[in-house]
Amino acid sequence: MVKNETLHIRVNETIKANAEKTLGALGLSISEAVNMLLHQITLVGGLPFDVRMPPAPERVIVRNNEELYAALDAGMAQIREGKVVDAEVSLAQLREKHGL
Repeated sequence: MVKNETLHIRVNETIKANAEKTLGALGLSISEAVNMLLHQITLVGGLPFDVRMPPAPERVIVRNNEELYAALDAGMAQIREGKVVDAEVSLAQLREKHGL
């Protein structure tokens, strides 16, 4: 198949570098991986993988007021025990980890 179209996209440099490293270990270039992705989109009629938020590991599902108050009490206990992280520190860690 003749390749005569060019894509120009902007991506985060850290994400690109990580992807190049991973794909290189698989013997693929980013261009080859994008071509594979586009073929799969055509074959399956959409993205060839689920697009959703990962489940939160410590997510609390509250079904009634008793469970709500128990979850709030547990959270307050963690605060009293010093098991907290400053919001700015936490956001900086997330940005660094995910290349944002």
